Amino acid sequence: MNTAARIESCSEGGRVLLSQETSELLTNAGKGHWFEKRDDKVKAKGKGELQTYWLDVSLPRHWDEDEITECGDFIWGEEKLRGTTVVYRKEDRLIDWNVEHLHRLLKEVSARRKALGLKKMTAPELKNIRYSKSGSTVLEEVKEVIALPEFDPKAAREQEDPQTVELHPTAVAQLHDYVVAISYLYHDNAFHNFDHASHVTMSVIKLLSRIVFSPPTDHKGTRRSAMKNKRQKAAANMHDNTYGITSDPLTQFACVFSALIHDVDHRGVPNGQLAVENLKLATLYKNKSLAEQNSVDLAWDLLMDDRYSELRKAIYCNESEQKRFRSLVVNAVMATDIMDRDLKNLRNARWDKAFNENVSSSGIASENLSSSSHGEKSLHGEKTDTREDINRKATIVIEHLMQASDVAHTMQHWHIYRKWNERLFQEMYSAYKSGRAETDPSTFWYKGEIGFFDYYIIPLAKKVKDCGVFGVSSDEYLNYAMQNRDEWTLKGESIVAEMVQKKSKLFMQQKLIRQRKSSNASGA
Repeated sequence: MNTAARIESCSEGGRVLLSQETSELLTNAGKGHWFEKRDDKVKAKGKGELQTYWLDVSLPRHWDEDEITECGDFIWGEEKLRGTTVVYRKEDRLIDWNVEHLHRLLKEVSARRKALGLKKMTAPELKNIRYSKSGSTVLEEVKEVIALPEFDPKAAREQEDPQTVELHPTAVAQLHDYVVAISYLYHDNAFHNFDHASHVTMSVIKLLSRIVFSPPTDHKGTRRSAMKNKRQKAAANMHDNTYGITSDPLTQFACVFSALIHDVDHRGVPNGQLAVENLKLATLYKNKSLAEQNSVDLAWDLLMDDRYSELRKAIYCNESEQKRFRSLVVNAVMATDIMDRDLKNLRNARWDKAFNENVSSSGIASENLSSSSHGEKSLHGEKTDTREDINRKATIVIEHLMQASDVAHTMQHWHIYRKWNERLFQEMYSAYKSGRAETDPSTFWYKGEIGFFDYYIIPLAKKVKDCGVFGVSSDEYLNYAMQNRDEWTLKGESIVAEMVQKKSKLFMQQKLIRQRKSSNASGA
């Protein structure tokens, strides 16, 4: 109490002063850029002189203004606030962008719920819904098949335009607050950061937009009943060809939500190193998919906070919807652990069971899927999929949608691939230089990328194409993956040398800065 009182009495109006212990906690949480060292020390009775720190979350300390202007990570704007220039973080723009798309999807969820005649929960009813895990860990909750809603012709015919839906203002405000909180749970890593999460979210939205159904336009003179029937038929066909994904806005919201939270609290090292550094997480998650399970738990626990009651009511309206939402999030996030061999083998086996036995050469699902629940024969004598077959395919497609989006930079323009490839190299090189990795990534980066393309990226792009639901995007992703692989083969060795030289120069500059600060502190 004495320490806290002395720190408070020595602070300044409108500023927050931190203790040494608090600064260490923030540093360990990857938020070392949130504070700066105070020049003078605080004298506390019985403790002597104490080093304190000013809280300042507006500007990462490892960037200077020239770098900020060049990389575009911040926007400078004049605003009348204590006569100063305000810095708008790039994260603020990303937050607004994520909120905008999640808001849009929640309006679609609301419109579909209204068309289905589902009632909204009261506050006491919502409070009574507490998700109970089906396993002791998040990984044990992963389902082979997640049941999506069957096609409802009346809902498809009667649903209003989602853009006319007005969500409760409190729910919208809580959505924004939640995304802000999620952004702060991301660490200041070179690659696994909020920027990456937003890039993955963007890819998920892009892929979903290629399959999401757009209802026919109500042309002048067309009878209303005829238009409704036309919309119903088109929606039924789309439902069948996308295994029901397009008919359930909650599924689409869950995919985007999962992309946003999938790397929350990532520590900048692989799961193997994380297990060494954090025995508590290793024990809690049984040494399997530590980072991914931790991300789900943190994001879910935050969503369950009382602050977000209206947001939860907007996402799900009953226990069944909550369970489906939870299952979709768990499966989607856990699919991003691509390094665990057991999980990889299980996913490959599930893919073979879902697609290799039943998908036609065109990659399109059999006809009349929504009307077939028991594997009956079609008019052509071919066996149609059962309800479980359809749901299995939907589950696998969602997981591969997430996987492809998580590495989307490898299947996009060369300059995008190069940017993210270098960021990942920087993150792994920093881990090596700080003693958190045994091997220098520069020794394997060139050949490792070629192997990554050959054994993961290109096969994944082919699966995205083979599932037959993503239209031209599947060809686009595969073509870019192959082009990037070829260009990396030609230029990769020289690029690795350049990245090493750039990173080594940066480390030297940082070392000199630390020495200069240490010298100044000693002189004082």
